Amino acid sequence: MTKYEFDLGVIGAGPAGLAAAYAAQALGKQVAIFEDYLWGGTCPNYGCDPKKILLAAVEGIHRQSALQNLGLRGLLTIDWSALMAHKQRYVDAVEPRKIRGLDEAGITRFCGRAAFVNADTVSVGETGDQIKARDWVIATGQRPKTLTFPGAELAEDSEAFLNLPVMPEDVTFIGAGYIGMEFANITQAAGAHTRIVTAGPTALRSFDQTLVRQLITDMQETGIDWYFNATVQQIMQTPSGRLTVTLTDGTQFETERVFATAGRVANADQLQLENAGVVWETTEIPVDDHLRTSNPHIYAIGDVGGSPVAKLVPTGNHEGRYVAQVITGLTTAAITYPAIPGVVFGTQHIAQVGLSVEAGQTKGYRVTDVDMSQVMPFYRYNDTARVRTVLDDDGYIVGASVIAAEAEEVINYFVTAINERRTLAETQANLYAYPSLGSEFATFY
Repeated sequence: MTKYEFDLGVIGAGPAGLAAAYAAQALGKQVAIFEDYLWGGTCPNYGCDPKKILLAAVEGIHRQSALQNLGLRGLLTIDWSALMAHKQRYVDAVEPRKIRGLDEAGITRFCGRAAFVNADTVSVGETGDQIKARDWVIATGQRPKTLTFPGAELAEDSEAFLNLPVMPEDVTFIGAGYIGMEFANITQAAGAHTRIVTAGPTALRSFDQTLVRQLITDMQETGIDWYFNATVQQIMQTPSGRLTVTLTDGTQFETERVFATAGRVANADQLQLENAGVVWETTEIPVDDHLRTSNPHIYAIGDVGGSPVAKLVPTGNHEGRYVAQVITGLTTAAITYPAIPGVVFGTQHIAQVGLSVEAGQTKGYRVTDVDMSQVMPFYRYNDTARVRTVLDDDGYIVGASVIAAEAEEVINYFVTAINERRTLAETQANLYAYPSLGSEFATFY
């Protein structure tokens, strides 16, 4: 066993942990970082990045389909093995790139699972090496929630889905959040009969439900089967290898693969946090407004942290940079967040930022609801786009929700408008290239 000592230890080398490590090292701290699986974390290895690569082919098919008999004839199909190979070339380059960046920055890497032995020291991996640091940042992320019904072990996780060598003929997803919705659109476009089982009467509960209903209808029209207000009672494997899914309402069907996309839990249970005096919960590690845990020298950020914001890569990066400033004494202020956009990539994309339409209506704010389908940048692609905007009593944009093929781009204009407190007149004062999404921004509200 070897003992080491650093100014800062960062547990978890995903986006949030890397942001904290790089920022602290640049500010003069001696930093060690720990990773027990893939350097780079979930997002670039088996999360949002590879998923978006697969979705690129889906988006191409959807755009082509929208223009059928409007200048295009014939439809392309997805070559799943070629698409997966394209995805894997990106993924294979992630770890070497992350490792090279850390080494070039002078950040010490430890491979293996870190576990606290006391308030300021961890042991790591099979060697049992002990590393002491004045401050610690926990950025270990989350993992899929384990389901508990009979046969739940037959349901696979998102990493397994993103490494499917062959597209099954029939696929079922348990859960209708971001992951389930996006994966379902991939499998349907790739030719699989797709099913979604959700415990509630709708999907994407944190999004504008008017737009969510439009998205669900679009997905149903592509052939995706929905089972609302339903939970899985059991899964059984047939002699042929197929899976029989039984729901609590008695519905039963056969499918080839089942993927659990119903929530996530914190990767905190194997850190032995009790040895460091850190309180933790199943889904997160509670933190204060400086992202400190119950141990004031241990911070929790990103997906594992209990900050009251969406668990997204940009928020994790923001928190990582912030804790580096706190630890190095550059700030004593509580963390604040700019407007944070969220996006779901379905048959159409849904994006939103700021105050929700529902919350805006409760406050008595003005809400606009504009069908953009006949506006040039959307009409040219036969895009059934819709923009809903919330303006406060002074005429400032405070929230927006969008459904469109390029909703993730449209919403970024609203992010800037909200952060800069723009009025309609100030928006109109900006001249954007025409025709483009930006050129029509002033017409969105």
